[in-house]
Amino acid sequence: MKILVTGAAGTLGGALIPRLVERGDDVVAVDVRRGTADAEWIIGDIRDAAVVLDAVAGSDLIVHGAAFHGIHLSERSRREFFELNVLGTFNVWEAAVEHGVRGVVFSSTMGVYGDSRRPSADDEVVILDEEVLLLPGDVYGWTKVVGEELCRFQTRTSGIPSIALRYGMFVPEPFFRYGIRLLYGGVHEVDVTDAVVAALNTLAAGRKGFEALNVESRLPFAADDAADLRRDPMAAIDRHWPGSADLLRSRGVDVLQPITEIFPVTRLERTLGVRGRHDFTNWLRELEQRPDERARTSPPWP
Repeated sequence: MKILVTGAAGTLGGALIPRLVERGDDVVAVDVRRGTADAEWIIGDIRDAAVVLDAVAGSDLIVHGAAFHGIHLSERSRREFFELNVLGTFNVWEAAVEHGVRGVVFSSTMGVYGDSRRPSADDEVVILDEEVLLLPGDVYGWTKVVGEELCRFQTRTSGIPSIALRYGMFVPEPFFRYGIRLLYGGVHEVDVTDAVVAALNTLAAGRKGFEALNVESRLPFAADDAADLRRDPMAAIDRHWPGSADLLRSRGVDVLQPITEIFPVTRLERTLGVRGRHDFTNWLRELEQRPDERARTSPPWP
């Protein structure tokens, strides 16, 4: 298949494109700068409709990843977020319809939940499944809600199916911070690419309609864990991973910040048939094999 990837020079593109090339896909990579992945590169800005229209020509599927993100909130204006994240997505969809692509994978974010992520009491956690009301708290989250709604609209009116993947945090970080981050809405980039590849396969197989799915690290926590997650996360963690509290303390972690939210991924697993390969269980096993690995601060995240 011929697959167009926008924002291809970023973290997602760098992890995804080699996977697609390895399996035999013809990949067209679009970004304002050239990345390191081996692909056909188009250097251009998705805010330019003509650039996007030419880039999409001949593509079977699109992975739309180009966007400003939460880390850019302090350095980019609200208008810049609108122009890249909303107008850019509009241009991608207009070209997709014009060229009759078979499906679009839209890169969304857990930030779409916004104010819905706030627990209503000090001893509660929020279960953020895909049916929770979207109440974005900043312009980044808002642009992604608009992007999802555009996908829903275009799928309904054009018949081109789409899947929005609400990613957790997967920017590169040191080993210890990455592992603790998995408890707070983080996810390994390999699990992100697994979800994208599964979404592409699902669209190529003829899936109809629109779907939005959480892509986070799978955790065993439930509402019954709420009191400990808020008051003493180490106790909750040790209940599900016996011995983990002692291991973390031996590596310099005396305390963890309260865990206030849980992102179920059951719909992802059921819809796309994909299950994360790099969760907290695997991280603990790797930590045991790295005796010199220690946290630089306590808590190490966030």
